[in-house]
Amino acid sequence: MEEVAIEEIRAVLAKVRVLKRFSEDYLRNIKSGGKTNFSANCVKSLVDRYEEARSWIIYHVHKIGEQMPLISRDIFYYRGAPRLYLSEEEVEIILRDIIIGCETAEQGLETLLKPPIEPDILDRLNFLRRELEKLEEQGLDANVVKNLHEAITEAERGHYLASAMISSRVIRHLVDKMPGKNDEEKVEYLIKSGIMPKDRKDVQRQIITSMRLSRNFLSHRVDLFPSPGETLMLLGGAFILAKLLLQLSERPVHKC
Repeated sequence: MEEVAIEEIRAVLAKVRVLKRFSEDYLRNIKSGGKTNFSANCVKSLVDRYEEARSWIIYHVHKIGEQMPLISRDIFYYRGAPRLYLSEEEVEIILRDIIIGCETAEQGLETLLKPPIEPDILDRLNFLRRELEKLEEQGLDANVVKNLHEAITEAERGHYLASAMISSRVIRHLVDKMPGKNDEEKVEYLIKSGIMPKDRKDVQRQIITSMRLSRNFLSHRVDLFPSPGETLMLLGGAFILAKLLLQLSERPVHKC
């Protein structure tokens, strides 16, 4: 890898994040709309920005750049003349390649910026990231997904306080959706609803501990700094609650 200034890496990282977000929004709009033809110039402009970022990364961090898909500009021409429109299928293929490339770049460049963390913590975070992808596919609220993604990313960087606070607000958001005056009543609601086995005392303890920790880190106390274990506890609690409430939304609720 060529010597690169931290500021340059951060700048390119910001660029690929914006490209990914724009491409994801564009793809969602395509899937929800009724159009069948799309402006070739608009899509080409997006590809040009992507290829600029990809070229920079290949030159400076080749091992990351070579994993990013190459998007040929040939699709924008027909017999040497510029095309005015692309089909929905063509645009979808391009956007998915951009998203894959940007995600690859984002993950790779972030490792150059974040401090090293313990392998077992990193393994746990990688597992949670895969779980988050499954939850998103199952229909978990987009804002909850974004917050959990940010919480994982902050933990990967060693920013445990930031991760804990983001996880805590997810927990409070999910807890507020549950009936009950206190933590124990809310857990009892989950049990009576039939989505949490009564004999899973370990899960119940983790949820209650996460609920209490989340209140601490969202309080006005400035003397609280989470350990890596507490950060993982909060992240795990947020994931458990997200899964349980997602299950609850997909099945009839048993009356208490």
